[in-house]
Amino acid sequence: MSQAKVDKYKEEKKNRKKIIAKEKRIRTIWAIVGIVIGVALILFIILSILNNLF
Repeated sequence: MSQAKVDKYKEEKKNRKKIIAKEKRIRTIWAIVGIVIGVALILFIILSILNNLF
């Protein structure tokens, strides 16, 4: 292994907790955004159906 690869591995290992925490935050944010969009879409569909009925 070249010294550059060793240094890169050590740097990644040193920052692994920060990297994992950042990835977890991003995944959580995307999940929340997806849920909000899904709920808004469902509400829009329901309101459209109710407006057509009455």
